[in-house]
Amino acid sequence: MDVNSGSVHIVDDVVYDVLPYLEKKESKEEILKALANSYAPAEIEEALEECHELEEAGALFTEDIYENAIDAFKNRPIVVKALCLHIAHDCNLACRYCFAEEGEYHGRRALMSYEVGKKALDFLIANSGSRRNLEVDFFGGEPLMNWQTWLHTEESRRRSITKISVLH
Repeated sequence: MDVNSGSVHIVDDVVYDVLPYLEKKESKEEILKALANSYAPAEIEEALEECHELEEAGALFTEDIYENAIDAFKNRPIVVKALCLHIAHDCNLACRYCFAEEGEYHGRRALMSYEVGKKALDFLIANSGSRRNLEVDFFGGEPLMNWQTWLHTEESRRRSITKISVLH
């Protein structure tokens, strides 16, 4: 498989054994010598020719055109535009058909504290860059089971932040 071109190749044992030598840019003579005990010279030469044709066609040992872009992507400024606060790991309905396993989400029931919610909002603001519209979702089994945290977090948002829209 050539990851950079997206080509998938089915190869025989000879080609499979030749590829690591080609990848290390070893000469034809070095490859013939290294594989002499396993294959006839004609088989190795045929495999080398097939690999060379694939390389010329851009389907083998293709250059990674995104190699330099990766560093730029990793070093870009992080901008957060939305936050989902799972404020209630609980639900008072406990429906048997619920994807969240009756509100437990395969874990213990728990409620987020106001302090954690406030820190999450602070994080959103600090990392939102110049974005004008931000989004906060209050999520959970049933978010309103954690009424006090929801209320205090929403009040805090209204007092200090006007650029966040809230989805309940």
